[in-house]
Amino acid sequence: MTTASIVHVVDDDPALRDSLKWLLESVGLTAHVHANAQEFLAGWQDPGVPACLLLDVRMPGMGGLQAQSRLPSFGVAIPVIIITGHGDVPMAVSAMKAGAVDFIEKPFNDQLLLDCVHNALARDRARREALDHAHVLAERYASLTPREREVMALVVRGEPNKDIAEALAVSRKTVEVHRAKVMDKMQAESLSDLIRMAMSVGLLDVREPHA
Repeated sequence: MTTASIVHVVDDDPALRDSLKWLLESVGLTAHVHANAQEFLAGWQDPGVPACLLLDVRMPGMGGLQAQSRLPSFGVAIPVIIITGHGDVPMAVSAMKAGAVDFIEKPFNDQLLLDCVHNALARDRARREALDHAHVLAERYASLTPREREVMALVVRGEPNKDIAEALAVSRKTVEVHRAKVMDKMQAESLSDLIRMAMSVGLLDVREPHA
């Protein structure tokens, strides 16, 4: 795991916060500790790097479940790991049903916690890479001319060049030229590659049949 990865720790126990900060930093992670959920939410800014949140389920004021329910409204999309005490497992299960990726009981095994954190960071890394890829594809699609977009829409639906030419009232040669430009601008290596890109930019529904 790279040093750029960030783990936010929200727990009202200062001794536990210090212990977690030391543990996380001992394996090269950056740890940001917060005494309560309000403090975390008030200071939240997406770090632009893989991150996750260790959130105590039972805290004075805003508890973990309430804080978790408010994360989307603050733009927090990083994976959540719930920290729970003995007897709080039902609350942790509720948190997982609400989207938490894992929970760990106090007192916890250090390696088990680190494994949970690494898994959560891997999830966030994959999410960010997918978003970056989608953004790149959207920019490529935006570079197409209106006619090229029309051709692409018909190509990914499996229409042959002859039918595309008739539908657009142009020659087959013109369709071939537009099709080549679409493949080049989208940087698609094959028709199946272009179809996947069309799904990503919302041009083709994943449930829609295609050739």
